[in-house]
Amino acid sequence: MEDLSPRQAGKALWNQLDALQPDVVMAGAIAFPSGATAVRWCARNGKGCVIFDDVRCKDVPRPFLVNWVKRRLYSHAHAMLLPAASHVPDYECWGFPRERLFFGLDVVDNTFFREHADRVRLGGPKKRLDLGIPRLYFLGVGRLIDKKNWATLIQAFAHWQSTGKAEPWSLVLAGDGPMRTALEASIPEAVKDHVHFVGFKTLEEICAYYAFAEALVLPSSHGETWGLVVNEAMASGLPVIVSRECGCAKTLIHEGVNGWTLDPYSTGDLAGKLAMMAEKGNAERKQMGAASQEIIADWDLGRFVQGAWNAIRYASEAHKRRANLFDSLILSLWHGRYRPL
Repeated sequence: MEDLSPRQAGKALWNQLDALQPDVVMAGAIAFPSGATAVRWCARNGKGCVIFDDVRCKDVPRPFLVNWVKRRLYSHAHAMLLPAASHVPDYECWGFPRERLFFGLDVVDNTFFREHADRVRLGGPKKRLDLGIPRLYFLGVGRLIDKKNWATLIQAFAHWQSTGKAEPWSLVLAGDGPMRTALEASIPEAVKDHVHFVGFKTLEEICAYYAFAEALVLPSSHGETWGLVVNEAMASGLPVIVSRECGCAKTLIHEGVNGWTLDPYSTGDLAGKLAMMAEKGNAERKQMGAASQEIIADWDLGRFVQGAWNAIRYASEAHKRRANLFDSLILSLWHGRYRPL
């Protein structure tokens, strides 16, 4: 994608839409060429437009003028597909009335993760040994980049372990990225043998780590619009410790039931949450994991299908107003851009 300019990508998509002549176009965020082109093409051709997105105002702070332009662009989309009610205030701020907001984004195939994790667990200690997975460990899954806040997690883990637990725990980080070398170098000497970087894992491979982990930890400090690894871990039967900055925190984390939220800017708070989880004991953690599976049960692929269908139906029946001269100018000038993490 980064090898194409936004104008090239937009032109190619425009030509395809001209050929297909769909009644409704469903596209990603207008920040990208696909979403920008979809809104522009639908406004020009009087077709329904559904945009799906999960970014919140605080995830990407923008000047007043930029937000005003975004509201003008969004005024030509007929429906928005969001993850949950927690995101409604942000999209009302961008000009969407409540009746044009639908839910169903940010789901995973729960059955896939549950069944794969259960299958791995059937292998028991031998399977764990074959994979070289420690006995007691917290699991972090995601790219090794700044916003994931792994450095704070490593320091919190080291702080907690320094209090002298009866049995040492481990911290396993699955993923890769530009910060790996720096993160490895930051591990305090006292816990060097207990922090493991296992690299990128495929969906099938990561299920083995979900299967044997005691809990998932996602400590992101900013810009985590949802956090799909939380869905994956919950579907696999894990309790979760999640940063309050993650988009999923208000919706999927039931405090003390399936886990806790944490302050990502406080090493002490994170260390305390690790200790609380460890002190629960195996049976209680399993109970919390079962609660995770109950909570996430409604967040399966069917939720996306129903939400998307409701949004599409609404967009197909919505009044298609023509863009005025000023909005037409904005639509023609904005082509989106590609911004890799």
